[in-house]
Amino acid sequence: MLCKLSDVKTLLGINVLDTSLDDKLTLYIKMASAKIEGYVGYSFGRKVYTEELQSVNNRQVVYFNHFPIQSVSEVSINGEVINDYKILPKYAKWGGLYRGNGWTGDYFTRGFTHDVVSGAWEIKGTYTAGYYLPNDVGYVEGADDSLPMDISTICMELVELKYNFEINGAIGLKSHSEGGISDSFGDSSSDVGLSEGARKILDEYVFYGVA
Repeated sequence: MLCKLSDVKTLLGINVLDTSLDDKLTLYIKMASAKIEGYVGYSFGRKVYTEELQSVNNRQVVYFNHFPIQSVSEVSINGEVINDYKILPKYAKWGGLYRGNGWTGDYFTRGFTHDVVSGAWEIKGTYTAGYYLPNDVGYVEGADDSLPMDISTICMELVELKYNFEINGAIGLKSHSEGGISDSFGDSSSDVGLSEGARKILDEYVFYGVA
């Protein structure tokens, strides 16, 4: 889950000792988390992965399939372990490892651009990617390897909208008129979604692929 139940209850003004709504709020958090991860296109959770990749001609960055890379246990080319790579934030954010000598396999490199002939599946890596989530033991708010707070905030806001729908029979304020105080609310729980502001924040995390 991308935010804590205790934080949601504090936001909603619910006593942390009152557990009567815990199941429902937990479900809302899971739904909001799924909506956010569906928008960005991947899971934020921290896991260990082992995978093989093709060698790439004359490229100094090779991209694994999960991100952001937090640490690397082992990388090998053709079974030979190498250590001359670097985890640079601008690449690691999208699963990339930098190697000054380039990621080339045991074959002839023909040019300075990406070879039209795919290399063999020679690169193997074991690495940790993703973030500590708010309910994980290793989570430290603000730490580089923990879920960014802006994502947790969006998750809490989505839960708040769902909760207000239950309480008020409406999703939330859609329009407001100062004169006679005329408010307009949504009429269906399906209206609970990502606001324009939330989408702008999440766009920084959306994965569009690597060229």
